Amino acid sequence: MEIKEMQRKYIHLVVLAFIILTGCEKQIELDLPSVGSKLVVDGWLSSEPDEDGGERLQKVRLTQSIPYFETKDYPVVKDAQVILKDNKGNAFSMTYTVPLVYDPNLGKEVADEKKGRYELRKNLEMNTSYTLYIKTADGQEYESTSQEVTDYIYAPKIFVEYRDANSSIDEDEGYYVNFEPKYVDEGDFYFCWELYKIESYTDWSDPENPKEVTYSYSYSNLLFGSNVYTSVGESETQFDLNVMQGERYFIKQHVIARGVYDFLRLAEEQRDNEGTQFSPPPAPLRSNVKRIGGKTLDDDALGYFIISSVQRTDIITISESVKAIN
Repeated sequence: MEIKEMQRKYIHLVVLAFIILTGCEKQIELDLPSVGSKLVVDGWLSSEPDEDGGERLQKVRLTQSIPYFETKDYPVVKDAQVILKDNKGNAFSMTYTVPLVYDPNLGKEVADEKKGRYELRKNLEMNTSYTLYIKTADGQEYESTSQEVTDYIYAPKIFVEYRDANSSIDEDEGYYVNFEPKYVDEGDFYFCWELYKIESYTDWSDPENPKEVTYSYSYSNLLFGSNVYTSVGESETQFDLNVMQGERYFIKQHVIARGVYDFLRLAEEQRDNEGTQFSPPPAPLRSNVKRIGGKTLDDDALGYFIISSVQRTDIITISESVKAIN
């Protein structure tokens, strides 16, 4: 009897505890402050000519920010006045364009409003400074800080290294693209590098005259470096992507301003931040596009406007001979 009585009391306690715990649930709604919509600028203008050797199509994309918990796409700003200015008194208007994107369901290219952008067909001049001016439909004016196209003549040296698997650094066996930048002693220079892969395909749109089309695309994240100061991360000169025999690659070296360098580095660090107890606290990514007449940093746009000069390495083909050498 005593055992049954104890069991009954135990059951009563469990039921009571369940009622108490479930009764303590309360839905809490956070009333987060709203800072309103802000202009977002995404533009990287390069001194490099177009792939066909003609004038480069420079592009700037403008959007509006949305609240954090919104799920809709960022609204595209398509009715602004966008002008590229140089330090020689020239002003070049950029035209709003909706690009054509191939739709596999329709089997043809269609206009994609989500990718609307401002375009200008122009090659940037060396040793010339540029700013971006924006005037939105509601009369708000913005201007970026000035950036110079740096005439840097030294492209890095590109080479391939074959390495065995290394479990201690989570590295697979295979071929890896490395490079060796050339720094100069005079002047302060800041760099970022991209690995590009070359692909080809046959265009059969005209069956009687098929064309071989060759194109390249960015194959990696950015690597960073400077002749002013370096650290372990900044001195890294190896892309950690495993490449295959027969593939072709080259590297683009971008020479950028100090502000661009710091912004891109900080953006990369925050993107890779895992949010653990050992991770550094997030820091604000300040734009270089300032609102004219703005009184605080909160009046500025989001995003960044970038100018860079570009040096390209030779094209390298991954071959079996590399393995024998290493």
